[in-house]
Amino acid sequence: METQDGGSNDIENIEGARREMERNASGFYENENDAGSVRQPLLRKRTMNTTSQIAIVGANVCPIESLDYEIVENDLFKQDWRSRKKVQIFQYVLLKWTLALLIGLATGIVGFLNNLAVENIAGLKLLLTSNLMLENRYFTAFLAYGGINLILAAAAAALCAYVAPAAAGSGIPEVKAYLNGVDAYSILAPSTLFVKIFGSIGGVSAGFVLGKEGPMVHTGACIANLLGQGGSRKYHLTWTWLRYFESDRDRRDLITCGSAAGVAAAFRAPVGGVLFALEEAASWWRSALLWRTFFTTAIVAVVLRGLIEYCRSGKCGLFGKGGLIMFDISSNVSTYSTPDLIALIVLGVIGGVFGALFNYLLDRILRTYSFINEKGAPFKILLTITISILTSCCSYGLPWLAKCTPCPKDLEEECPTVGRSGNFKNFHCPPGYYNDLASLFLNTNGDAIRNLFSGGTSNEFHTSTLFLFFAAIYGLGLVTYGVAVPSGLFIPVILAGATYGRIIGTLLRPISDLDTGLFALLGAASFLGGTMRMTVSVCVILLELTNDLLMLSLVMLVLLISKTVADCFNKGVYDQIVMMKGLPYMEAHAEPYMRHLVAGDVVSGPLITFSGVEKVGNIVEALRFDWS
Repeated sequence: METQDGGSNDIENIEGARREMERNASGFYENENDAGSVRQPLLRKRTMNTTSQIAIVGANVCPIESLDYEIVENDLFKQDWRSRKKVQIFQYVLLKWTLALLIGLATGIVGFLNNLAVENIAGLKLLLTSNLMLENRYFTAFLAYGGINLILAAAAAALCAYVAPAAAGSGIPEVKAYLNGVDAYSILAPSTLFVKIFGSIGGVSAGFVLGKEGPMVHTGACIANLLGQGGSRKYHLTWTWLRYFESDRDRRDLITCGSAAGVAAAFRAPVGGVLFALEEAASWWRSALLWRTFFTTAIVAVVLRGLIEYCRSGKCGLFGKGGLIMFDISSNVSTYSTPDLIALIVLGVIGGVFGALFNYLLDRILRTYSFINEKGAPFKILLTITISILTSCCSYGLPWLAKCTPCPKDLEEECPTVGRSGNFKNFHCPPGYYNDLASLFLNTNGDAIRNLFSGGTSNEFHTSTLFLFFAAIYGLGLVTYGVAVPSGLFIPVILAGATYGRIIGTLLRPISDLDTGLFALLGAASFLGGTMRMTVSVCVILLELTNDLLMLSLVMLVLLISKTVADCFNKGVYDQIVMMKGLPYMEAHAEPYMRHLVAGDVVSGPLITFSGVEKVGNIVEALRFDWS
């Protein structure tokens, strides 16, 4: 089959396929009842046999192919394997571990540079805005803030629209479909990797309510694919000594390592990365792959720690605490009372309901965006610019509705905050006062999460501020995900979940002794469980983020409740997106009704049967049959 960066005979017929789909009414939904169902794909199955199916990749309609993930162990294969010398087998195994090492090194370095660029670009933007506001030049500050956001957003959208449309979105649904056995055009190509890196930097720096964690999974998978196929023939970048893996199974294993490395680089959670690949991404798993994936994520962790230690000396510009997501809760929780457990059950139920509602609304919005994106690259960029203006107006305008709060006494940090980050943004307040809503909006997303997670700050944020911030983040997270920029859902979900977790912690303070910062963390866990339906991997990622094993039982309880409640309404967000894009996905267990199906019930064209022993002429005649 074709490589990711090579050409495709089908790609020239995409427009013809699109017109044919519309003409045969086999493309988009014909009525709103069909469009509102999350059980049906956005692209219906075609009614005639073709050499390649059609699905939505990024925002474009592209051909897809199936992969051969199981090696056919025929006599020729067995004879070839027996004929290999011990030295050749040793070289094969050694090269697998070498590629795992290279994937970890490359993904760790790319993840660090991504964070370094975001922190410096966003930091300079926020510093400029803060300095202009200190001079009482509020309108100029808004123009500078919104203008920089607009330029960064337009640049990221242009890269996605014109260079690599497959880089739009998080990329996790495409990687998940690939690891399940479906290959789509250019989802792992070098151009997609390039746009994924720089588009993610532009989108996150532009202040969008999105994260770089999902794109990092796709980035790690692209790096693994690039190394596994020995470079790119299209761009004349090849390494002969790396081009050793020709089977789809070997390449699948490398891409599994790459996806796990992406999570490890995004969250500094090596064990969480392995469990994410096991629970959410990979469909094929074995013990040998577990060892190599764990080795890859360990290399990522070592690379990140070394680079962060280098930056502690101040040689990395504005790269600081917000550079990589790491929160030290230090809750010191050892015992839980019955009212605490009741509060956690309430939090889990609310997280499940909010998560299911988020998935439903996101499905509707993405279907609407698909019609806009169909009109071409200019409309994609225009949609991105519109959402950028909306986000800038909300993040700069809503803090004017919040009142100034006196700075708490006996603080270790300075109040109001001087610089780009911190819990106590001055905004327009007089000396000795801070604006709590500006402390959440006019910060990087990582710093905003750190502010919400901070312990011992039960009176730092007003309840009205938290309600307003939750409504804005929930809405902006929904409308931002479908734009033509690399975007992840982890950060919007964590932000919204931490906000309503802190709200519930504030309201239940008379009956619960748990800290509001701990409630924020548990709220983030409940919303993650309600939207993504992951339990083990999310639990470990949150524990690695917060460095507090005492919260293990609390996080487990909240995740199980939120996932159970949300499963009563719909599927996880990535499963819904896979279905919506029309990417075939084979579940681990078949639906009950499929047990009664026969071949004639599922074939898309005339059913041709052969006997156990058949004449060659009959087979040739069947192959020559006109399937059109």
